[in-house]
Amino acid sequence: MDKRYILFDLDGTLTASYEGIINAFVYSLNRLGIEPKADRFNEVIGPPLRHTFQDTYGMSRDEIEKALAYYHEYYDEKGLYECSPYDGVEDMLHTLYAHDKKLMIATAKPEHIAVRVADHFGLSKYMCFIAGTNSDLVPDQMTQGIRTSKEDVIRYILETNDIKDPENAVMVGDRAYDMTSAKKFGLQTVGVLYGYGSGEELISAGADHLAKDPRDVERYIIEG
Repeated sequence: MDKRYILFDLDGTLTASYEGIINAFVYSLNRLGIEPKADRFNEVIGPPLRHTFQDTYGMSRDEIEKALAYYHEYYDEKGLYECSPYDGVEDMLHTLYAHDKKLMIATAKPEHIAVRVADHFGLSKYMCFIAGTNSDLVPDQMTQGIRTSKEDVIRYILETNDIKDPENAVMVGDRAYDMTSAKKFGLQTVGVLYGYGSGEELISAGADHLAKDPRDVERYIIEG
């Protein structure tokens, strides 16, 4: 696999972020008087929170907006720091960067939060582009249209960076959502097994490769 552009999911792929996300999620539900479904917490990592609040908890549009506000009340001040890069991630990024790969973050997390996380843990220096959702912005702050999903984010990355040949790019992620969104644009995909998705989930979603650790990701990209 000799790829030029490498798109990385953030939560579950570059950072182990379960604690901060779940703490913020539970906080938001508690503020609304809703009992958290602990057996489904793993589903929270990956998809946009709007989908989880609607699909898992049956919230109305107004309830979703309140839940998101409470979530960010906790997460934006504390939760985003309750995580850390996986062992081997920085070594992987350093090696790929040294091989002149164009590294990018493609996350369903709000973009300004993704930037803060990447900056805090020293990952930004390897990235040529960081993209996330922007539905938390007011309309006049949006220069490229609204982005509410991983599919929107990938489209935005490809268009903004003038990547016309999707075969020259690969998406690295830990959930089916990453795989299926990337496949819509013809990107090759690497599913990581050290994140929050299972091998079965990733294979069912069409992952081209599975990586047991960051070193495997590095090897797939450089050596093929």
